[in-house]
Amino acid sequence: MLAQATPIAAREVAGKILHNVGRSPVPLGGAWATLHRVGKTRSGPLDSVRTDAGGRYTIRYRPDSDSTALYFVSTNYSGIAYFTSPLHGARVSGDDATLTVFDTSSGPVGITVRGRHVVVTTPDSATPKMRAVIEVYELSNDSSVTRVAGATKRAVFETRLPEGATAPSGGQGDISPEAITFQGNVVRVMAPIGPGLKQFSISYSLPSSVKQFTLPVPVKVSVLEVLLEVLLEGQGGGVTGGGVKAQPAATIGGRSFARFLGDEVPANARVVVGVPGGGSGSLNLRLALVVTVIGAAVLLGLAGGFLRRGAGSAARDKRLSDDPDTLAQQIAALDIAHGELAEPTADQKAAHYQMRAQLKGRLSAALARRDGLH
Repeated sequence: MLAQATPIAAREVAGKILHNVGRSPVPLGGAWATLHRVGKTRSGPLDSVRTDAGGRYTIRYRPDSDSTALYFVSTNYSGIAYFTSPLHGARVSGDDATLTVFDTSSGPVGITVRGRHVVVTTPDSATPKMRAVIEVYELSNDSSVTRVAGATKRAVFETRLPEGATAPSGGQGDISPEAITFQGNVVRVMAPIGPGLKQFSISYSLPSSVKQFTLPVPVKVSVLEVLLEVLLEGQGGGVTGGGVKAQPAATIGGRSFARFLGDEVPANARVVVGVPGGGSGSLNLRLALVVTVIGAAVLLGLAGGFLRRGAGSAARDKRLSDDPDTLAQQIAALDIAHGELAEPTADQKAAHYQMRAQLKGRLSAALARRDGLH
């Protein structure tokens, strides 16, 4: 006689949906809370309930045999989708099950640049005439409303590329690449930006014959960091203007970078980047993480999908980045890898937190697109 499989125990998520009004959250009654499942075999919403007058909801569900599947709750408010972190354990409640939604505004909500991180690489042997540049922005919305493009489709945030930049594209981060547009050297972010910090990233190419370029600074930047990849020590290159100063060199993923840092760089500052000498190398340009410490903050770099590995792989990367199942599996793998660290350092903990937040943001965007939430 075949042994019967042990039934999988039921789970419960009991949380609240709050509406942030003037920085003071109040319960949001009558809102839909939707439970989602993302797994290898199937993905989609499982159940929905409305919150009571106190903003409370409870959903009971029974997970299936796929141990890698992720479950989380979403709600939709003013056209914006909000998601909890993946649900772990038999019963999830408190902060892990709380969703806070915000009003939206297409008016003049200030978006500031807390950080801008620029990585300038050496040319690859596959593309010796071009060098890749990756930029990561950290935007802050310090208001109590979500800034949206509105009916006029005016950009929520704008920046510029250096003159001569080609092949620009959006990359990983909290903002979907599809919400980043390029016209000439103007970069426009069209995605909603809610209160708090959001990261987005872009990449572009510059001719390897260019020995220096001006980095546009259209708005004030609290922290501007530039990393210049060098093949040999003392190759030269540097950054001037905007109060940017040289820092100790950094080694990231076995690759050496000259590092420059500027604080409170004013708008329209003239920042000139001198590219280090050296020809094309046969470097492996799959830079998975760029981790740099700025004061007490850890920036988890987003360069992995940018450095060229050919048109076919670039298209494959884009498809994978939009796949909820793949993103869910990456989150699970990241958690497993972090759990295997016996005594993780503060940097490793911060890097895990940042990467998990970025993957969650991408997963939220992918699910929202698939389910027609925006």
